[in-house]
Amino acid sequence: MKQYEYQIINRATGRVEHVRATAVSPDIARAQIVLAYASQFDVADLYSDINPPHRVLGEIDCSSLTISDLDWLLREAKRTEALFTA
Repeated sequence: MKQYEYQIINRATGRVEHVRATAVSPDIARAQIVLAYASQFDVADLYSDINPPHRVLGEIDCSSLTISDLDWLLREAKRTEALFTA
């Protein structure tokens, strides 16, 4: 379990921000971040930093999700990104 940090870019202002999620894989972390922020932000494809789990407050906690959840999460994240970036 690690905390993955991703850059997100506000579509309206262009401002770059950072968001973190603790998960068993970077794909799970990114998918959860997309589900939370895709309506207003573009989420980077690759993480920009890795920390020990739960290191920075304010993260999305994905620690209960497993690799078996990955296909569903990726499908939902792809659908969500398509809704807001079309």
